[in-house]
Amino acid sequence: MSNDALSGPISGDVYMPFGDEAQILWDEMHAIQLDEAHLLRNRIITKSKKDPVHKKFDMLRTRLLLAMREHGWSRIAVTSPTEGCGSSFVAANLALSVARMESVRTVLFDMHFTQPSLAGLLGVSNPGRLSDYLMGHIAPEEYLIRAGNGLALGLNDTKVGNSSELIQQMMTTDVLSEMQDLLCPDMVIFDLPAVLDSDDVLGFLPNVDGVLLVVGGGQSLPEEVMRAEQALGGRTQLLGVVLNKAEGLFW
Repeated sequence: MSNDALSGPISGDVYMPFGDEAQILWDEMHAIQLDEAHLLRNRIITKSKKDPVHKKFDMLRTRLLLAMREHGWSRIAVTSPTEGCGSSFVAANLALSVARMESVRTVLFDMHFTQPSLAGLLGVSNPGRLSDYLMGHIAPEEYLIRAGNGLALGLNDTKVGNSSELIQQMMTTDVLSEMQDLLCPDMVIFDLPAVLDSDDVLGFLPNVDGVLLVVGGGQSLPEEVMRAEQALGGRTQLLGVVLNKAEGLFW
C-alpha cells in the first residue's frame, strides 16, 4: 500500500496568515461550540488531548499539511474500500486535530449523501442541506457552521438519492471553487462513501488533490483494499492508508 506522497523529511513552515476579506466571511458564519462530552462518547478525541490516540492523528495531520504545502494541494478525500471502516471517524478526528492549530483554516464536508453521519458524531443539530449549497442556492457563509476560529463544517442530515449525479454536476465544481477562493482554507476534507459501493468517489475525484484510504482492521479483506487502490490508481494521488479498528491507529 503506497504512502509515497508522505515520505521524506518533515521540515518547513506550514502556517499561512489569514486574509482580511476571507476573515470577514469566516466571522459571518454561524458559530457553535462542540460539546466535548458528546465528542468523547463518539470517539472523537482530538479536540482535547485526553486520549493518547490523539498523537496518531496529530502525526497524520502534520505529515498531510507538510505534503500539501510542498505540492500546493488543499483538498483531500477520506474514503474506504467498503462501508463500516470508520472513514467518518478518521475525517472528524483529523479535522479537529488540524483545528487545534490556530493559524490553519480547515473545512470539513460530509459528502456521504446516502448515510450522512458527521452531524451526529459532532453533535450538531439542524446542520442544513449540503445539496442546497452545492446547487448554488445559498452562500458559503450562510451554510457553513464555524466551530472555533479556523474550522468550518459543511454538514448534512438529509439523504440524497441522486448523489452521484449531484457530485458530478458542474455546479458542484463551481461552488467548491468559489468556496476555495472566498474562504482560502489551508485544508478541505471531504468525507466520502466507500470506493467499492458506488461511483460517488470516482465521480468526485476531479475535485480533490488526493485521497486518504481508511482500512478496517479485521474487516477489510486484502482483495478489497487492492481493488480500491486499483480503482483510485492513476486518477488521483493516494496520500496514505490508515488502518483503523486495530490497537490504536496506524498509517
